[in-house]
Amino acid sequence: MISILVASILIVCIIISHNKDENLESISKVIDKNIKLSSIYEVQKESREESILGKIYIDKINLEYSVFNMSNEELLKIAPCKFSGVNLGEIGNICIAGHNYNDNRFFSRIAELNIKDTIILEDLSGRKYEYIVFDIFETNEDDISVLKATKKYELTLVTCNNSNKKRIIVKAYMKEY
Repeated sequence: MISILVASILIVCIIISHNKDENLESISKVIDKNIKLSSIYEVQKESREESILGKIYIDKINLEYSVFNMSNEELLKIAPCKFSGVNLGEIGNICIAGHNYNDNRFFSRIAELNIKDTIILEDLSGRKYEYIVFDIFETNEDDISVLKATKKYELTLVTCNNSNKKRIIVKAYMKEY
């Protein structure tokens, strides 16, 4: 009887936790809609530019999210975040971090990318920057060398590998036209 009670409580806790994570992701979708509306009507442009970097698109893994222009634990639960580096369109390394929930949300599927896959970043004015993946690897969670500045247009995506406590890193260079 006690085992059944304990098992029932654990199942309820797991369901509540899962629903909370899904609700946080739904906030990201609301942010996307608000950015589109405010872009059309030029509403609250200054506050958008301070809090939102732009959008990230990776067609291969069906990823499309707004990206916060800053990073903290609460924002990472809602959407990918700029972790460090330059602004869009500037020479240097821009690093974007996203949670890995081992499902289809945020950066959970970036390990599926391959060399030469495409990543698009779009700023708030609609200008798109196309990046081509040139390296994918894992590193220790305390390795900050992936954040170092470069003299090229570079993008670094970072997420956790929950199975081994390492970080999955995707490096890409900006395609020149």
